[in-house]
Amino acid sequence: MRRLAVGRAARFLVLCGAVLLVYSVGGYLAAIPHAARTLIKCALPLVLLLSTCASARFESLRPWKPVLIALLAASCGFLAAWLLSDRIMGALNVVSESASGIVLAKLSESALIVAAAWAVARIGGMTRTDLYLQRGRVRVWLPIGLAAFVVFSALFLSQWTRAGLTTAALLKALPWILMFVIANGFMEEFHFRGLLLRPFERLLGRSGANLCIALSFTLAHAPVTYVPDIVPFLAVLLVLAWAWGFLIQRTDSLWGAVVFHAGADLLVVLGIFSTAGSS
Repeated sequence: MRRLAVGRAARFLVLCGAVLLVYSVGGYLAAIPHAARTLIKCALPLVLLLSTCASARFESLRPWKPVLIALLAASCGFLAAWLLSDRIMGALNVVSESASGIVLAKLSESALIVAAAWAVARIGGMTRTDLYLQRGRVRVWLPIGLAAFVVFSALFLSQWTRAGLTTAALLKALPWILMFVIANGFMEEFHFRGLLLRPFERLLGRSGANLCIALSFTLAHAPVTYVPDIVPFLAVLLVLAWAWGFLIQRTDSLWGAVVFHAGADLLVVLGIFSTAGSS
């Protein structure tokens, strides 16, 4: 029993480290110099592809194959966005400092990440069920997702009012804000929990997988600069990330967590959109 517990703990730490490597070092961590980021983003998919091939060949590595496929898909999503998103924005001649530019950049990044990750995951044998891209228990996830969105919307409106911003400014920015939070909510839920939950469950069990991904998701957000106090933000985010994973597992669908997540994102976009134009 003790050996089993130690083995599961070791797998937990390895998987946390792997997620942080792919999603933070190979993904969102902007402190790394540009040339180094490009090298890392190009190298990670290659390393993960070779590891996936090795896992198919060697019996001892076979239980890790679904995890490696999921991480490969995630890394390919980051690479596609890194190579193409700025080019798309440049071709469209979009000003990224405007509200519309911020949203279009998010839509471009999200579409590229999801499309590339989905394609690689499907080629690797993951099904829509594996990715939680299904209706699931609609009568459970729909009211929970909508209730959470309504609560966060009320908090967002309170923030907006306390900031001294007008109703006219809100109505002008609202379409861009909604597009931003929906795009980001879907992208992050698919990219993290959609890809990783089922493969991780095979090595850690349902509770262990959810906790591992929630912790990694939270730590990957540690370098953010859009909140004034990072520690309370990360504490709340850890609880939310766990709740999103739990909701997905209980309802067998990604969509409730997407709506829930989009609502929560309303609370962190105020600083971006309150200072941006809506051109």
